[in-house]
Amino acid sequence: MGSDRQQKLRAWLGENSYEKSSIADLSGDASFRKYYRVKKNNLSYVVMDCPPDKENLNSFISVTEKLRDAKVNVPELFECDKESGFLVLSDLGDDLYSRKLDSETVYCLYTDALEAIVKIQANADYSDLESFDDLYEEENNLFIDWFLGNHLKINEDDGYLDSINTEFNKLNEFLKNIPKTFVHRDFHSRNLLVTDTNNPGVIDYQDAVIGPITYDLVSLLKDCYITWDDGLIEDMLESFFTRIKCKENNNISDFRYWFDMTGLQRHIKAIGIFSRLNYRDKKDNYLKDIPRTYTYVEKTLKKYKDLTNLDEIFSELHLLEKISV
Repeated sequence: MGSDRQQKLRAWLGENSYEKSSIADLSGDASFRKYYRVKKNNLSYVVMDCPPDKENLNSFISVTEKLRDAKVNVPELFECDKESGFLVLSDLGDDLYSRKLDSETVYCLYTDALEAIVKIQANADYSDLESFDDLYEEENNLFIDWFLGNHLKINEDDGYLDSINTEFNKLNEFLKNIPKTFVHRDFHSRNLLVTDTNNPGVIDYQDAVIGPITYDLVSLLKDCYITWDDGLIEDMLESFFTRIKCKENNNISDFRYWFDMTGLQRHIKAIGIFSRLNYRDKKDNYLKDIPRTYTYVEKTLKKYKDLTNLDEIFSELHLLEKISV
């Protein structure tokens, strides 16, 4: 910990009786946050370094309280310096779902994860969260600007962007009519931890919004970092459908369509984010996840006739071929 900010963090931990000699780096995520493990009285804690000019600490604290009130297994907050952007949290361990999932564990671990989503949707207060409806266009632009523009060098001169925006806007309007609930917004294998009690531990929820009832489900089952066969996805979708009380619609065919449409929007956004992480943030390791994520997009476009226009545009641009190179 050599920078001025790291030295400030070290001093703050010392003032709160944490063992400065025990500070250990933990892997970061796709944000500006950094994490460390530290000890106090032989107990392990996680320290979050959340630069106030880069990340919204208040949102993290607020959503933490909402999820803890809903009995979801999220970290407990022990120390906080809002001005500096430092937090000390309970340590949920290192056993990420992404490291533990395989053909033998997936049903058990995903059953627990589905139960966590059910618990969130049934109990978590979302009355003051931002609406996802206001963010779709911004997320679409990540794909257009960073993936098509920066990564593939496709721009307005190629004559496709207006048509793509038209199709994206149609998708956005449809998503706005799906029943709403509390949405974690990044509920996948790298943000879930295997825990001994109240599995799973849930992290990286500070961007929670009011959004489609199927969004967290598709984030889990059509994970950008791991792929499962269609049979497992369908089994889990049907299991989830039987658990929730969706007063607006009891038709599983409609629910499946909502699932696929929210997945399409999410995966388009994710491809844009992976591209931005490479070109803006110099994190090139996310580029390898684009082909897997685009496969989800491709399958959904081929599945529904009302997506034919977008499918034809992407085919004319040879996106699948360009990604596969």
